[in-house]
Amino acid sequence: MKKWIAAISLAAVAAFAMPNDEVQLVMMSKMAQKKAIVLATMNLDGEKKEAFGNLYDEYQEKMAKVLGDKLNVIVQYAKNYEKLDDATAKKLMTDWFKTKEDALALQKEYAKKFEKVLTPAEVIRYMQIENRFHILREAEIAELVPLAQPPKAIPGK
Repeated sequence: MKKWIAAISLAAVAAFAMPNDEVQLVMMSKMAQKKAIVLATMNLDGEKKEAFGNLYDEYQEKMAKVLGDKLNVIVQYAKNYEKLDDATAKKLMTDWFKTKEDALALQKEYAKKFEKVLTPAEVIRYMQIENRFHILREAEIAELVPLAQPPKAIPGK
């Protein structure tokens, strides 16, 4: 099994593992570290910090579902990328775009909710912070996932 398929599969298992699973505990730790970084970078105090933290947790929980869906698409790609037929490729693209659309819709929805507890300048700062984490995550995925292989040409066609 290829190294990247194993890494993606491990991440998929981790995304759906029980809380007492060691991998899940590592993920929970990373999520807590991310939240600590976000809170420190946002530099909020008192009730505003608490209100933001509660909304942040709600947003992250919903975004985790979207990221789980994205991870499922990647796992399906991993199972098929060396023998990718047109129908599977189209389904993967449709599913991939849906995860991107779902993520954007959730960002827009929560930007409005965040504006109820933060100033617009603070909301954009938070979205920038989230975007930086997103870029890092996307770079890790891009490094692991190889490009699709074109179908083999059929001799005489």
